[in-house]
Amino acid sequence: MDSDKLYSIINSSGLEAQFEVRVVESEECNLRVERGSFKSSDTINSKSIIIRSMYKGKSSSVIAHIASYNEIQNLLKKAYELAKNGSEDTQGRFSWKPHENISNPISKNIGDVEVSEMKTRLLSSVNGIASIDKMYSINAWLSYSSSSLHAANSSGIRGDWEGSYSIVSSNVIAKDGTEQASDSRQEEALDPYGLHFNKVFDESADIAVSMLNAQRAPTFKGMVLIAPETTASIISAFVDAMSGEEILKKVSFLTGKLGKTVASKLIDLSEKPYVQGSPFNRSFDDEIMPTFEKSLIKNGVLRTYLHNIYSSEKLHQEPTGNGFGWPGDFIGTTNLMLKPGRTSEEKLISRIKRGIYLLDTGDRPNMSTGDLSAMVSEGYYIESGEKKYPVKETMIGINMIDLMKNVVGVGSKVVGLGGVFSPAILVDKAQISGR
Repeated sequence: MDSDKLYSIINSSGLEAQFEVRVVESEECNLRVERGSFKSSDTINSKSIIIRSMYKGKSSSVIAHIASYNEIQNLLKKAYELAKNGSEDTQGRFSWKPHENISNPISKNIGDVEVSEMKTRLLSSVNGIASIDKMYSINAWLSYSSSSLHAANSSGIRGDWEGSYSIVSSNVIAKDGTEQASDSRQEEALDPYGLHFNKVFDESADIAVSMLNAQRAPTFKGMVLIAPETTASIISAFVDAMSGEEILKKVSFLTGKLGKTVASKLIDLSEKPYVQGSPFNRSFDDEIMPTFEKSLIKNGVLRTYLHNIYSSEKLHQEPTGNGFGWPGDFIGTTNLMLKPGRTSEEKLISRIKRGIYLLDTGDRPNMSTGDLSAMVSEGYYIESGEKKYPVKETMIGINMIDLMKNVVGVGSKVVGLGGVFSPAILVDKAQISGR
């Protein structure tokens, strides 16, 4: 199956409606280790189809798992009948722009990866930290997959993509008497042979042990150094607020901020559809609109909102190729790139008279107001440029725009996670609330 074949099926349907069809095929393998012992492995194969139909201003969507491509014609008829009998839906718009395809070369299909070899590597990494003093429990997860996407619509716009994705994840618990502390690390690559198993588990063990006997920080206003992995989460939340859908509904804290200063001049954020070695490269979104490189924030100024076809038309702005989701009615991105600085994290720590080195928090901001209350799940109290002790039961409070405007330093080391490539950032004037 490819997009030319899909277009042929649409053309030969004989139905009055317009259609957009996407077929997604994937094969995924998962391996799990629980409490230091191999638990299970499974392989999942799936073939899904997403059809949007538009008939005289009415639209419908059909999403289904299929066993054979012979089912497509019947699903087209179903989508047509749903649209024909449905209510008016002005969100029924299809792509009209051709594009160049970007694929991720699949260096290792699922069938080319030996499960026994991956099991051995995973257990070897687990065993490598099991003897470390104060190790209590080690869980691990490895997932690798190969996928393809073929899309076409009635206007003749077509796209084909194939790629692969692998992730290894650790969850380590350290124990000292009655005190426990945990850490989770992840790494992504195109295929499992590109993952650094030992590095992930060694870092996870070191941090879990270092977090033992944590205590509350004082209450004060000071600096927060945000580690690259957590900066990625912050950047992701900030970009979510650029969604044209959220701007249209006026439920984003970036509503009315286009062209205005929303961050420090040190913040240079862009989206790039192709990054060497990234699993998130795409030349078109889920509406078959072309993606393209764009500046999101330059010298602290918000340069664009991110649109699907619907939000771009409603806000009278150009589509940006960010209509990701099922069936393309959400806003998503390819690769987000926060430009690094020239300062190491160690030197950034040395600049902190009093503050927090934030390694991890599970909290996200209020998307309407931008207010962030982040519990420090992993971090250190910093005084006179030195780590004093691990921190727990401590909150960091700051508005997202204030956080971005108060960035006074950007690290040199970049970490890629979840399609966000980010260094550490040093933020001033954050409210820390502990004891």
